[in-house]
Amino acid sequence: MIHLDASDGLSADMVLAAMIGLLDPEDREDVLERLRKASAMLGVTLHSAELEEDGDSGLALSYVSRGSSPPTVGYDDAFSNLSSICDALGGGHEVARKILSKIFEAESAAHGEPPERVHLHEIGRAQAMLNIAGIGLLAPMVVPEGEAVAYSAIATGRGVTATSHGTLRIPPPATAFLLRGLEHRPGDHPGERATPTGVAALSVLSTGHSDEPPKNPVVRSVGFGTKRFAGRLGRVVITRS
Repeated sequence: MIHLDASDGLSADMVLAAMIGLLDPEDREDVLERLRKASAMLGVTLHSAELEEDGDSGLALSYVSRGSSPPTVGYDDAFSNLSSICDALGGGHEVARKILSKIFEAESAAHGEPPERVHLHEIGRAQAMLNIAGIGLLAPMVVPEGEAVAYSAIATGRGVTATSHGTLRIPPPATAFLLRGLEHRPGDHPGERATPTGVAALSVLSTGHSDEPPKNPVVRSVGFGTKRFAGRLGRVVITRS
């Protein structure tokens, strides 16, 4: 069984980093190189770093854009862009499309418009699409068919967050829609700790909820985020028993 601990937050970059950490060293470098090349095609530079904090060691991913991104991306363009990235990575189409479909379904509910008329803001950018495509690529590599993937209660954060639609209460409407049917809690600290891409990815990958990680895991991988909450980096921990 695989267990994904989202008690310190949940974002697609953290999930992707933690999934990469489950790979053998040779496969890990191969996937990172594929991501670097796909990023470069989109005018984005991928940075990866091994970090240690609070007794945890793991991988952190970040992106630096070398140009401006379009303000919004429509339905057809988003799926076309995602398909191109998956092609560049060498796979991942099926799971990546499921994740993006979940996001459009949530945005559709939040805006009261059909998915085909929704335009993505932050999620339409290259960085988010690279994370979605990367998770799609890694899913069959780290989650064999038929293997259970349990998740802990998701820490969503609390307070308000600034978005392209103005200041919204956490979780914003699209994230709140994605969280339906999933165990979640605000957590102890302010700030947006669960992103739509992270929650959408978990909803596609997971098979059930459990707050108890494996007692004797065979492997444990940490994916760090780029934001701190009360001085502590957000992180996703994936263990396999």
